Amino acid sequence: MKPMNFQQAVARQFNKAAKNYRQHADIQRLTANTLLDLGPGEATRVLDIGCGPASTTAHLLPRAKHYMGIDIAPAMLTRAMNEYPEQAWLNGEWESLPVADQSIDWLFANLSMQWVDNLTKAMSEAYRVIKPGGVVTVNTVVEGTFNSFIKSWNTVDDLQHTQTFYSAERVQREVGSFNWHSTEVKLENHTQYFANTLELIGSIKGVGANYVRRTDNAGLMTRNRLHQLENAFESYRAPRGLPLEWSVLNFKLIK
Repeated sequence: MKPMNFQQAVARQFNKAAKNYRQHADIQRLTANTLLDLGPGEATRVLDIGCGPASTTAHLLPRAKHYMGIDIAPAMLTRAMNEYPEQAWLNGEWESLPVADQSIDWLFANLSMQWVDNLTKAMSEAYRVIKPGGVVTVNTVVEGTFNSFIKSWNTVDDLQHTQTFYSAERVQREVGSFNWHSTEVKLENHTQYFANTLELIGSIKGVGANYVRRTDNAGLMTRNRLHQLENAFESYRAPRGLPLEWSVLNFKLIK
């Protein structure tokens, strides 16, 4: 069997998460609100990249004459189409958008950009499809995300158990390498709290964020490994529970 490439593996993870995505997507709703506030009051054509199961469609529709949702995971699109059958839904990737040049007034992408294989290529696609004077509101998670969880795993072994998060400086440099008329950047930090480690891991899986690209073998989550992780994680427990940190870098770009 031919091994899956990165985008195929990401799509598989989000296909698995589609059924219960919304019940775990608290952070995604918060970050979507930030991008909505950064966006224009109205637009002729809005493109929603990483639309998921129509997660933010209800908020975008009143602000655009035409809406188009794109997602890498067919299962997400099926749920979106069931809810909004009259809208346009396309299966596609950030780095090869199935959209015409300079055809979009507002590109909206909430927590999908961290799943691209080549950030510069993805941003070149955003620059290609947006009209002159059009607005791009995108965000991505950066270093600091899952900080306590990662440090707890590091006491168990030296393997990679989460996605690699780039520094805010690197992301800002790559996004800003295009000839944007104006660029606005905003870093936000959010923390979720969970009663125990299994609940926290379940939340990460619930939003499809558990895919890890690696060459090593992390092995099975045995009872012993879980016990070691739980013991290490307890040192980070706060009054509200075990923390799951999210560092989110937001951009408003005008072409």
